[in-house]
Amino acid sequence: HKSKSAPSLRSMHQRGTLSSSSSTSSNSMTTIKKGSKSEQQSYAKIAAIVAILIIAAVGFYATTGGDYYHAPKVAQVRSSSKVVDTTDDDVSMVEGKAAPAAGEGRLITFELGALKDGATGTVTIQTHPAWAPIGVAQFHELVDSGFFDGCRFFRVLPNFMVQFGISGDPDVQKKWRGKVLKDDPVLSSNKRGTLTFATSGPNSRTSQMFINTNTKGNKFLDGQGFAPIGEVISGMEYVDLINDEYKEKPGQGKIQNQGNKYLEAEFPRLSHIVSSKSS
Repeated sequence: HKSKSAPSLRSMHQRGTLSSSSSTSSNSMTTIKKGSKSEQQSYAKIAAIVAILIIAAVGFYATTGGDYYHAPKVAQVRSSSKVVDTTDDDVSMVEGKAAPAAGEGRLITFELGALKDGATGTVTIQTHPAWAPIGVAQFHELVDSGFFDGCRFFRVLPNFMVQFGISGDPDVQKKWRGKVLKDDPVLSSNKRGTLTFATSGPNSRTSQMFINTNTKGNKFLDGQGFAPIGEVISGMEYVDLINDEYKEKPGQGKIQNQGNKYLEAEFPRLSHIVSSKSS
């Protein structure tokens, strides 16, 4: 998420001086002095505004650790739907491997812990390269590296989605923050149970993901560029048991910088992925 520019302070001052050219020499000097003082006051105001903006920017960076990323925009459904996923300045765009042929997806199993009422459960996801080959390849690589083991569900909005994908180890997260993907076209809808990457706009996917939980689906996300890469084929009842008491309270910039140490201290009952495997 033009009008003509206003005349500069210098051009306004010049016109003011010229308009008094028929006056006496003394009056002209008075006009020039007044114009200079006004000009200096304007510059002082501009300098103050710039200083405030710089201070605000420094404070924001210190809080989030970098750029501001958003997840699905759902203002028309409920408020506050943004996510922080800081990205280094030296990121490189991952073009994506050659698109796998349709049917070369995998079954990914997540063992979930700390669900509501102390429950645990197994969730199985079928990936679909035909839907989003670049995203699927990245997800497979994340799973193969063990990235998701220990990841918390840090943002859980009932009957909308559950979000995860910030490593509990800041060093691991830093590595993946630089692997930014080009977009896949949206070829499948964000139905209940589908798995999709969070984004910060075009060509910005890294490691954060969400599972759609809306019983009616989140079709409106399709038009925002969110391309599902797979779907839950068993264990959706356990996804529904992911703890939602903290909603969006975890500070995602702090997760980036401090990992699970921060989450365990401030949000000890977050549901999480105990382990993951591919078959």
